[in-house]
Amino acid sequence: MAAAALVALAAACADDAPDPLLPELPRPGRPNPHPDQAFLLEAARGAWAYVDREYQPGTGLVNSVRSYTYATVWDMASGLAAFHCARELGIITPQDFDVRMTRALQTIESLRFFDGVAPNKNYSTLTGAVAGRDDRDQTVGERGFGWSTTDVGRFLVWLKIIETRHPQYAPAVRRIVARMNLAGMVRDGYLSGAELTPAGQLLRYQEGRLGYEQYAAYGFALWGQRAERALNLRENSLPIQVLGVPLLADRRGDDFLTSEPFILMGMELGWNREMKQLATGSLEAQEERYRRTGEVTFVSEDAIPIAPYYFYYYAIRYRGNPFSVGVQGSETVLDGPRWISAKAAFAWHALLPSPYTRLGAEAVGPALSPLRGWSSGVFEAGRAPTGSENVNTAAVILQAALYSVNRLPLVH
Repeated sequence: MAAAALVALAAACADDAPDPLLPELPRPGRPNPHPDQAFLLEAARGAWAYVDREYQPGTGLVNSVRSYTYATVWDMASGLAAFHCARELGIITPQDFDVRMTRALQTIESLRFFDGVAPNKNYSTLTGAVAGRDDRDQTVGERGFGWSTTDVGRFLVWLKIIETRHPQYAPAVRRIVARMNLAGMVRDGYLSGAELTPAGQLLRYQEGRLGYEQYAAYGFALWGQRAERALNLRENSLPIQVLGVPLLADRRGDDFLTSEPFILMGMELGWNREMKQLATGSLEAQEERYRRTGEVTFVSEDAIPIAPYYFYYYAIRYRGNPFSVGVQGSETVLDGPRWISAKAAFAWHALLPSPYTRLGAEAVGPALSPLRGWSSGVFEAGRAPTGSENVNTAAVILQAALYSVNRLPLVH
């Protein structure tokens, strides 16, 4: 990590002055090698096929979904993650990495921000221009329609990793972060998103729920802006059980208890004690469903090409319902689609390898296309590929392979 950030985090995580809100720095010494490094590396090579195919050389950005020339700020972070991991794994040369990273950072540095505060929620990967809510929305103009602090938090995590691991890009990264008004995105200790309604009214709202909230807030903390109440897992947690496994829910409701924030925090940042307990419980609940039903279960948020939503959250618990499916911005609880998430299976196998996680990683094998990369997974019924290759699946699988090399958080 950068020297100042490392010193601050070391002080926070030292035995005599622990900060329970932040992930713990890894202890000295090399952990045991991962038993499936070669298997994970082969999966990562398949993941790179997507990134390479959907890369836009004019901007350095990567299409969010196959042939869809738009990307959110979360997707941009995934693109940077994919470049870094591919270089570290030897999938691309340092020269290729430099071309891609340099161009991407140049584009990001020139992005038009929403009201000068933060990146807009969506951009064209072809031009870097502000985009609407989808490819049909041409109403937002140059201003955009708001920002997501959850997306910005992931973006900040990866900007810190790039700054730390590739100091030649540190000046560009710092200029990008300096343009953001991080303090303006924190209110009353929470992360605060913004959205412009079709009628032109700007809405500000507390953003994030258990898991996602802490992950995003840690991204802000890496750059010196602490959202204390968002960082604190205990602030809004509610003890529950799912299939007999002790877990936590968000007492505010509307939370998607799913794999995504836990696997990202584990691989990128490391877990503190409370987050590790919740993460391992989340995996245990998924394995318990397999024991009871015979359905291999690895849940996450994923692009699924099924109308009317096309993006779904398969959750361990949503609105009191175990192993149900939800949609962002909707109170509807769905019974499907149900799929085995490729990125969740590989990430859990990298973090907490076991015969069950290996079973999951093998189960998603049909999701790989040699030319297009990994789709988001396979449907539980019949194991057919979901058919939705995307940058987030690619990035997480690449991260899983890189994490398995040293079994240390990538920010280290």
